[in-house]
Amino acid sequence: MSNNEDVKDIEQTVTETTVKADNAAQKAADKANKEAAKAAKKAEKEAAKAAKKAGKKGEDASNEANETDNFDKKKKKKKQVMTVEELLAHKDEIEYEDEYHRKVKIKVKGVKSKLRARENRYGYLFVSPWIIGALAFLLVPVVISLMMSVSLVRIANWDFTFNGITNFTYIFKQELDLTTEFVSYLVDMVLQVPLIVVFALIIAMFLNMNIRCRGIFRAIYFLPVIIVSGPVMDELTSESSRISTVDIEFVEVMLTKYLPEMLATPIYAIFENITTILWFSGVQILIFLAAIQKIDKSLYEAAKIDGGSAWECFWKITIPTIKPMIMLNAVYTLITLSQMSDNWFISRITSKYIQSQANYGRASAFAWMYTLVVLILTGIVLLLFKPKTDPYAKQVKKNKKFEKKTRKQIAKIHRRTAKNAVKFEKHLAKVEKLKAQGKYGEGGLGE
Repeated sequence: MSNNEDVKDIEQTVTETTVKADNAAQKAADKANKEAAKAAKKAEKEAAKAAKKAGKKGEDASNEANETDNFDKKKKKKKQVMTVEELLAHKDEIEYEDEYHRKVKIKVKGVKSKLRARENRYGYLFVSPWIIGALAFLLVPVVISLMMSVSLVRIANWDFTFNGITNFTYIFKQELDLTTEFVSYLVDMVLQVPLIVVFALIIAMFLNMNIRCRGIFRAIYFLPVIIVSGPVMDELTSESSRISTVDIEFVEVMLTKYLPEMLATPIYAIFENITTILWFSGVQILIFLAAIQKIDKSLYEAAKIDGGSAWECFWKITIPTIKPMIMLNAVYTLITLSQMSDNWFISRITSKYIQSQANYGRASAFAWMYTLVVLILTGIVLLLFKPKTDPYAKQVKKNKKFEKKTRKQIAKIHRRTAKNAVKFEKHLAKVEKLKAQGKYGEGGLGE
């Protein structure tokens, strides 16, 4: 019995050992399978990353190839259009001259700045009220006036009948005083415009000095601009006005005694209306004052160190610096004086052709003639104050023209040389062909 029990114990032990071994083997297999799965997943991830990298490299390579192709295409064009990045990236590959040593034109495509675009939008926003007003209240009346000037106008039924230049010829024939008044107008402008501009410049120089109550004086000189119309102007321009700065009768006697009537009359008118004329200098004073205050003070300090006097600083620094403002004030003064209600042209148009005859066609023609005269005078003022060209810039421009001409000549010589080379090669080929055929003799080509 004991032997059987021992055998059973041994079998039981073997069975338990086998089960344990199977369990351990199963656990080891499961562990190995898990590790293999993890390794497979890791390998798949690495393969995917490698594929992505390879794809990116392929895309970069294709993009570089496309950029190179585009760059080559751009190089083949006569006028190249490139961005700044392309110019910097391919600066060593760019051909700046062609085979004839001519400069190749390269157009740089700039990048639009968001800040500049926003500033442009703000600028258009602030200017838009004036643009809308000009289109609605200025452009339409100007076009209608131009149509009236070449038409017979019937205001009752708003009928325009084209009659060409009939209205203009009528003005020239019927207005016998037109030439005299035109000359008088020119003389008045020549005398009054410089007077107002010079007066405004002098007052602006005084107001720019370091004096007490400077702001009050500026307000006083600008006050006439605010009250330029109404009862104040009526009082200033009326014959009973007691505002007088000089003895008018003495001035009239002296002018008529020593000057011809054509010059004495406008000069006397200036003395007679001196207060009214200087009344219109408020805006010009402010413009000159702003321009003078913008001049760099270091210029005056450097001039004083070099021994320059105040007079020399005025003529060498102040006047050249504010020259554009002088031109602006001259144009502004000319247009302002031309629009005054006591002007002969304006009063003639209003009284005769609008109030008496109610002929709006002739009135428009007369107004356009007067406008043309004002525009011509404005153009003359602009030409007088036109900035002089820098002699160095002029010489540079001249050198560029000479260089361009020289390059054209060199290109022409290169083309001629290339044509002659082609002709010579054809001649040599022909000679070789004749030699091969035995037709080339000592005296030249064969028959």
